[in-house]
This record gives sequence, C-alpha cells and structure tokens, in this order.
Amino acid sequence: MNRTTLAASLGLALTAVPVVSQVTPPPGQDLRAVAVRVSEAPDIDGVLDETFWSTIEPVTDFRQRDPIDGAPASERSEVRIAYDENALYFGLVLHDSRPELIRRSILERGGRIDKDDLVVIALDTYHDGRNGYIFEIGALGTQDDALFADERLAIDDWSWDGVYFTETRVTPDGWVLEVAIPFTTIRFEGTAPEMGILFHRSIRRKNEWVSWPHVGQEYRSAYAQVSQYATLTGLENIRRGRYIELKPYAISGGQRFDGDVETNVESDVGLDVKYSIRPNLTADFTLNTDFAQVEADNVQINLTRFSLFFPEKREFFLERAGLFQFGAPRETEVFFSRRVGLDSDVLGGGRLTGQAGPFSIGVMSLRTGESGVGDGLVPAAWNSVARIRGDVGGRTSLGAIATAQETTQGHNRVAGVDFTTRFWSSSSLLLWAANVWDAQRRDHDGSTGAAQAELMLRNDRYMFEITRTRIGQDFSPALGFVPRPDQARWGGQFGITPRFEQSGWARSAEVSFGGNHITGIEGVKQSHHRRVNSSLRLESGETVNVRFAEQFERVEAPVRISGRELPTGDYTFRSVSGSARTNDSRTLSGSVSWSVGDFWSGTRTQLAGGATWKTGPHLTLGGSINWNDVSLPVADGDFTATLLSLDIGGAVNRKLFANALVQWDDVSSTLQANIRVDWIHTPGSDLFLVIDTGYRTGDLLDPLAQRWLRRTGVVKLTYLKAL
Repeated sequence: MNRTTLAASLGLALTAVPVVSQVTPPPGQDLRAVAVRVSEAPDIDGVLDETFWSTIEPVTDFRQRDPIDGAPASERSEVRIAYDENALYFGLVLHDSRPELIRRSILERGGRIDKDDLVVIALDTYHDGRNGYIFEIGALGTQDDALFADERLAIDDWSWDGVYFTETRVTPDGWVLEVAIPFTTIRFEGTAPEMGILFHRSIRRKNEWVSWPHVGQEYRSAYAQVSQYATLTGLENIRRGRYIELKPYAISGGQRFDGDVETNVESDVGLDVKYSIRPNLTADFTLNTDFAQVEADNVQINLTRFSLFFPEKREFFLERAGLFQFGAPRETEVFFSRRVGLDSDVLGGGRLTGQAGPFSIGVMSLRTGESGVGDGLVPAAWNSVARIRGDVGGRTSLGAIATAQETTQGHNRVAGVDFTTRFWSSSSLLLWAANVWDAQRRDHDGSTGAAQAELMLRNDRYMFEITRTRIGQDFSPALGFVPRPDQARWGGQFGITPRFEQSGWARSAEVSFGGNHITGIEGVKQSHHRRVNSSLRLESGETVNVRFAEQFERVEAPVRISGRELPTGDYTFRSVSGSARTNDSRTLSGSVSWSVGDFWSGTRTQLAGGATWKTGPHLTLGGSINWNDVSLPVADGDFTATLLSLDIGGAVNRKLFANALVQWDDVSSTLQANIRVDWIHTPGSDLFLVIDTGYRTGDLLDPLAQRWLRRTGVVKLTYLKAL
C-alpha cells in the first residue's frame, strides 16, 4: 500500500495544476449565451414563425473540431434560446450550401443518429463542470439522449430516455430545428439558475464537426467535456416544483421452454414512480418490475478462460448509471447492475439520486425473489448500493461507495473510496481502493481487498498511461464484476496521434505501444500482454488498423477453452491482425477484420466482416460473420467457431419502429431470433411486441430433447402520467 499512498500524494499535488481555459474566448473572458423569456410557447413545428424568434440575438461563432481544429465552420449555424415557466426552447437555423446532400436516414429513437447530420444540445444544469445532459437530434427530428457524470460519457449513458419535443424542416438554405425541453425533464437548483451549455453540429457528408463554444481536440471527450461549456444566463423565476411521474405497465404473453407440454400464458401489472422531492433530488420506486421489452444481448463466442461482459440494457438501472460507476470498467467493477435480477425476478425497490451542493449522491435498493430448486436454489435477497462523490475544487473529486447483498444465508458487503483529478486538458489521476466482507467465507485464505492507481497524460497529440492494480484472491463483490481476481498488475501504454489537416486524403494517424504484466498476489507470474497498434483515418471517413500482439499465460490448473481441456504449463502466443471500416454514414457501409497467429499451444485464424445497407429512412439491413479456425494439440482440438448475424431495422415514422436480430453459432448449434416492435403512442409511453425464440439446429444427443429451446411472445403496454 506504500505505492498507493505515494500515488495519492502525487494526485493531491496535481490539483494545483491550472486547468486549460476555453479556446474560443480570449483568456479571462467568459463566454455566455442569453435565454430570453417569452410570454407564449412556440409551436414545435420546425418553422420559426413566432415573432420573438427574430428579436433574439443568435449564437453564431461555431468553430471546427474536425477536420481543422479551431477553424471557422464551413457552414453558418444560428442558435436562439427562449424560455417560459414550463420549458427551454431552442430555434436553430443550420445553413447548408447543398441541402439536397444533408444526410437524413435514421427514424428510430435511440438509433445510430450519428450516421446523419445532427445537432447536440448539452446542458450542465448544476453548473458544476462535471455532470451533463445531452440531447441529440438528427436531421429527421429523431431523438437520442444521455445523462452522464464526471465528464465521462459511456455507451450505457445513452440509454436514458428524456421527454422533450423536436421538429425539423429542410429549406432551400439548409435545415431548421425547433426544440422544447420541459423543466420537468432536467434537474437544477434554485429559481434563477445559471447552466453550462454547449452546441455541437455534425455535417456528415464533409465529416465536419463544429461546436460552440469551441472544445479543441486536446479534450478527448468532445461534448462531454463539461468543464469547457459556456454559461447560459437569463433564466429567472422558474420553478420546477414537486413533480410526480407514474408509469404503470400491463403485460401479457405466452412462453414454452424445452420440455414444456403446453404454452404457459400469463398476465401481470407493475408500476414505476418518479417523485421529485426537491428540484435537485429525485426518488424512483419500482414494483413488480418486468424487463421483457429489453432488447436481446448479442451472442458472443468465448475463446478465453474468463467471463464475458454483457452491458446493462434495463431502463431502471441506466438513469444516472455513471454516478454508481466505481473501479475499472469491465475489469474490476464494484457495482455491476446486471448482477441484480440475473438469476431471479426483481420484485421491487427504490432509488434516490440527486445533487446537494458539491455532492452527487445515489442510493439504490432492490428486492429479488427466490428461484431454482435444490442445490441450484438462489435465495431471495436485498441488493443495495450507496454512492457519494464530492467536488473538492477545480476538476477534482473524492468519493465513496458501499454495496450489500443480504440473504437468509448471509451477506456480502463492500466498501470503497476513490479520488479523481483531471488536469492539462484530458490528463487525469485516478485512485481507488475497496474491500469485501463475506459472511459465507469467514476463513479467507487470501486478501479481500483491491486497489488501483492510474495516471494518464493525454491530449490530441500524445498519450501516456501507467496503471498499478492489486486484486486479492478473495475479492469477490456479489454485486460486482471481477473476472480475474488474485492479480498484481502493471500496465501502461504510449501513443502519438499526428494530424494531417492540410492533407487531401488523410485526417489523422495513431501509433501506440502498450502492455501489462500480471503476477499473483504471492508474486508468481501469471501472464503478460504486449501490443503494437497503428491506425489511419482517411479524409473520406474510412479507417484502417494493423496490430501486432504477444500474450503469455501460465496455467496452473487445467482450463477449458471452448470445451477443450488444456493442460498446465506456460503458453506464449503471437498474432498479427488488421481491420478496415468504411464511413458508416454511407448508404452502403461495412467492415472487415482478420487475425492469424499462435493460439495457446496451437494456431488460430479469424475472419470477420459485416455490411449495412440503408435503403432509406424506413428500412436498414445488416449482416455479419465471425469465423474462427482453431487447431489445438489436444483431443478434438481442431474446430471452428462461427457466428452469423442478421439485423433488420424498420421504421414507419419516429413513433413506430421495429428491430429483428437473428443469430446462429456452431458452438451451441442454436438459431436465435429476437423481434421487437415499439410504438411510442405518447411521449414516454410505449406499446411493445416482443417475440423471442431459440431453435437447436445440431444433432440431438438426448432423445427426449426438443428442437425448440424456447418460444416466447410478449405484449407490454406502458403509460406515463405526470402529476
């Protein structure tokens, strides 16, 4: 722990490093946007015909982030801001010299809107330089949104669904966007708050990204770089008040699993409640929770000896998910929400999240029911987590977390603290430590603690990272994700990223060197990984990548790789791989990758590729293949592992869309299909139709086994009522 103490001292010293100021305004000058109060709400129709719009001074000085950092935007953008007692309003005039070339193909809410021309409105409602809302709107008026914390924008954050209203219209001069964001959708303090604000625009045919205020490429997080937002002023006498959302659901469906004689038909009801105790403090309650409408996980082929990671997709766990993040993502997560309800139903529970001065707080507790029989019985449990993070000055925060799983058989509890400071644009120092107390494992043979120190020096030209991690043999948080305990790891990487702003064919390149060295807690080497990676991004939006890697693994007990047992021993294997990807905003886009080299004591060849065809805004067809040819010097060691996927997306309009995901792999020899139809009948309210099936295509070794693993059909209706 001496090393950890030393790293903490370094972090405290670094808090004195001055934060780089915004690029757009001269040093010492604040950049501000003014919201104008109006007496009548505009019609959100994509036509700025209300008289007051012409009287509001627009924000115009958009600057490029890409391709030429800091250069004036090639197309003019005008943003006007208004408000009344109910909502913020934005009127955007987005000039374009070639309006017929505006990319407009995505209608599905939450779909890959970044393939289209788009606008992002980002708000730091607490004006703390850390947390933010993102409202992303495509040129068809399609919405996506995110709620993120601590200047970190993860994929899961985009699953938050806020209620707001948008409409667009293409004109001979470009396109117009009109937006209304109700004050009930966002959280803030006081009746006259100042907020951080940023506008971002993407012109996809040019691969041009512009913003106001300008956030240069030295800030890797782009529009998640909340500390660089401008200030929104002018809001007065607004009061969100206490606000209650009731979201009941009714569900009915039938299901038949392998061995069932007949289809089981069931119906049920449940309720979600959101209550704003204060404008900056929200309580959520859920009763008889059901996640039948959640999209299916993508099938993954596991050719490793560790557990695979599957992201959270359930709405209840995704709002403010970033607040509960603690540890190393996908490596050592103290709280991983998919552990809740993984093996049993969620009966109900609650969550409290909010802001109290400089502190972000989150508390969540859910009850899961009993499931299984005999030795496979999973007892009922209370699953709880509490998180606090405080701003201690500049871009520095100090936090703590506690988790607990309480059952009749005992408890598993975790407590931890973390420290983060950001400096020099995208550089950071992260320290965290945690410990587990498990009542069922009182006689621990090894350490129950874990800790990590990570120093990253990064901007748009270079990157340097060094990490030290220690995970005890018995560090096993019941509500966490720790695929590899018992390790002491050094890791690091160094990379350079030259840009070619005057080139006519290339945008940027990256060359990086990295690796790690892992021993057990007792000091015996377990593995190492070394890599050299290079990539090139073209002016057209295509990318190519080449990678060289070496891996060492010490197997101290026999392990199984795709069902084949490998003996104990030392294994060193090397590989070379490459990939290429086209600009995904094109009508026809695709990717291809390959890898050849050693694999444990044998060889492995991997080929993968996929293509997507956007026939228009109403139909998208995609398909992919992942093929592995493996040869191991063990019994039945020559085998293939193949995964085929077909993804179909259809949309009638922005309220009615459907997705079908069909997957087959020759490891399980199972054909799986998930069809999901979503009709947003009112904002925040949905009617879902979900069909999920699994069909065995291989030989049936058990004569009593059925071809159909499952056949499930579900109809779920939700209705959002605000009081």
